[in-house]
Amino acid sequence: MTERKSGVTLFVKAGWDGKALGACHQSQRVLMLAKLKFAAGVLPSLESIPVNVSRPPQVFCELGLRLRVPALCLGIDIEPIDVADDIVSSLEEYYPGGVLIQNEVTEATVATRDFFSRFCFFIRDVSKNSSHLESELHHLDDFLKSTDYKFLCGNSPSLLDCEVLPKLHQVRVASSGIKGYEIPSSFSSLWRYLHTAYSEPAFVESCPSDTEILLHWLEHVGESSSKLQKQLLTSYKKPPKYSFSVPVFARCAVVE
Repeated sequence: MTERKSGVTLFVKAGWDGKALGACHQSQRVLMLAKLKFAAGVLPSLESIPVNVSRPPQVFCELGLRLRVPALCLGIDIEPIDVADDIVSSLEEYYPGGVLIQNEVTEATVATRDFFSRFCFFIRDVSKNSSHLESELHHLDDFLKSTDYKFLCGNSPSLLDCEVLPKLHQVRVASSGIKGYEIPSSFSSLWRYLHTAYSEPAFVESCPSDTEILLHWLEHVGESSSKLQKQLLTSYKKPPKYSFSVPVFARCAVVE
């Protein structure tokens, strides 16, 4: 039997090769949170293991997990956890700190509540155009414009950012790559928020590649034989690409 270590182990969704990070926003959510805590020194150790649930590694099976990721193992005396919300709660309980704590219901919570469901409707063709998605993104942009914060609730990442940013990035990549929809450059505050995320190591290190995101959503919407999927699989062994660029905005300068 594989020896179990008394440390923090996160099992996250694996990509198509079984090694890369897969496109699971809940996996990125908890991994980003754990990396923020580790960087802040409140998490003593962190091991992340990508898991293909159809061929899980031995250590995953020996923990008695239910072929579901993400999953968290905090050591030999605590039962493994495989529900994302419970993982977040447990990390907060046993290793408090490292992220900004926000109130249960805030303007930020309301502003970010519906954009991902509108994206899911759009990507699955439940909505025939991008108008509902764009309306929610506009709502988020308006909220971000009303604050001077770098993130949703302050100038450092919060629990809400760990939940929202992985979703927002997947909206950006999948909407563009599959539907040809680009988030309007006029949503400058939303792009500023994404730029802040792309400058945060915990986000970047936990982020799946564009290819993983596109393959995930093509499979999710039932387009498994699409030309795009074949192209992506053909180029899969090439160095991964990440959409971490944002539109450039110029501000007027006054010379005195």
